[in-house]
Amino acid sequence: MSLCLPARIAGDQAARHFCRPRFWNLYGLLTRAVRVATPGTPSSRVPPFVERLWLPAYAVCLRTTIRDNQKSVWTSVEGISGEFALLDCLDELVPRELDEDWFPPAIDDTQAVELARKGMLRYVMAQRGQLNKPTVDAVEEVRPYHFAVWVYYYRRRRKYIDLKVLDGYTGKSAGAKMRVSVINALVAAKRRRNPVEQ
Repeated sequence: MSLCLPARIAGDQAARHFCRPRFWNLYGLLTRAVRVATPGTPSSRVPPFVERLWLPAYAVCLRTTIRDNQKSVWTSVEGISGEFALLDCLDELVPRELDEDWFPPAIDDTQAVELARKGMLRYVMAQRGQLNKPTVDAVEEVRPYHFAVWVYYYRRRRKYIDLKVLDGYTGKSAGAKMRVSVINALVAAKRRRNPVEQ
């Protein structure tokens, strides 16, 4: 059982997102049907296909002070790359059994706290028009959790396998850092399965 951010995007929605008409695919003319991988069915994992993976993260609650007012701010630190973000969906984290591929964090909670502090400092300093900027006084709580991403595997130039990533909660295309996190998680999982190949 793991604390998870719900996956609001279904497999068919993710498949449609990745094969939607765009300039580079001649507005759909060059698009092949994208299948959704089915656990235990190897034939469903022939590119192009999408599968849902669960990546690790930490919800870190920071206590901030501006003048004499204290406030608790929830932040998120992605558990592989350490990417920082403000967390506005804490109430949606729920425990669930993960019956799909999931990955352990590459950073521990101590590192996550440090990254949350640094990320919050950068965020505060980037705000304009604030004479009195909040300071981070303490860490109140840390909650490990998992979040879903849809990974689209496809052949590039008919030879190389490449991937794209879709956020399973927001439905938005993930950036380069998330793509690197997925690749690193997959590589680490392969090394754990086949330690002799290292």
